[in-house]
Amino acid sequence: MKCVICKHGELKPGVTSLLFEKNNSTIVIKGVPVDRCDNCGEIYVPDKTAEQIMSLLESVEGQGIIVDVRNFSSEISATC
Repeated sequence: MKCVICKHGELKPGVTSLLFEKNNSTIVIKGVPVDRCDNCGEIYVPDKTAEQIMSLLESVEGQGIIVDVRNFSSEISATC
């Protein structure tokens, strides 16, 4: 699949860390599976992964956590 940003690169599987800030919470999720453009580096988070991240973020925010760092693969394994 071609990158919609640069129109030249191909998307390749990879992993990245993502930072989220909402209200008083800051959450870093490491090891997130993504598709990354091999030309410009733009990342694309697959729909299923995005749904899992949103669920995790809601859970963390609901606990009143201010700063948290999670590993994506271990968090998803723990919820299955």
